[in-house]
Amino acid sequence: MLQLLSVLMVLYSYFLIETSIPKLPRLIPTHFNAAGVPNGWGSPQTLWFLFGAQVLTCAVFLAVPYIGLRHPQKVHLGSRRLSDFPPAQRARILPMLNLMGASLSLVTNLFFVYMLRQNIRAAMEPIPHSDARLPLLLLVAGTLAVVLYFTTRFSRAAKSSDDGNSPDA
Repeated sequence: MLQLLSVLMVLYSYFLIETSIPKLPRLIPTHFNAAGVPNGWGSPQTLWFLFGAQVLTCAVFLAVPYIGLRHPQKVHLGSRRLSDFPPAQRARILPMLNLMGASLSLVTNLFFVYMLRQNIRAAMEPIPHSDARLPLLLLVAGTLAVVLYFTTRFSRAAKSSDDGNSPDA
């Protein structure tokens, strides 16, 4: 379900850019200083670079479980590779890895959608202004929360494979 939400957010960003570009001025703010004042300007087409970064991060996060399934030696979970786990344990870890990738994708997609909307809004204002502190804080906090939560779950799964217990015991 989270994967579908991530893909829908990418599609939303695409349509947001596609419908906004004709309405934007010839030059739009592309970068803002810490005070929210634009200090970089460019063509509205530069919004596609932000969209490209969104697509790339979404694809990477959603591909990790697939990579774990096909090439478990390439996926690291803390100090161990996925291939270090026995097949039965790996089968219990893969759904967690899938949920982690989808959660990280959702957090980053929320950030990108917000930033795109902010850039488009700022471009249409007579005196452009944008404050990225809150979305950046939410991106960092959300990412840390997801990583810490799943690191704990992976650690429990690793201990349970060593003890022979179930991961949620």
